[in-house]
Amino acid sequence: MTRQQGYRARSLEIHGWICAKCAREFDESTLHLLTVHHRDGNHNYNPPDGSNWENLCAYCHDDEHSRGILGDYLSGKD
Repeated sequence: MTRQQGYRARSLEIHGWICAKCAREFDESTLHLLTVHHRDGNHNYNPPDGSNWENLCAYCHDDEHSRGILGDYLSGKD
């Protein structure tokens, strides 16, 4: 099992098949739309308790990352 598959499977087990942001529920036919977001942005930090992960649907995950880019832009960060 690769690192990515390992933490995704563990996050789904811990946090369930639901988006932490919009609360959309997923089933086997839509589970591919549920992603794992690393809260601290470090994809290599994968504690077994899941504390650095939250499950987000693809739409909320894109929104989460867009907010950071927009915030950096508005604050003048490069």
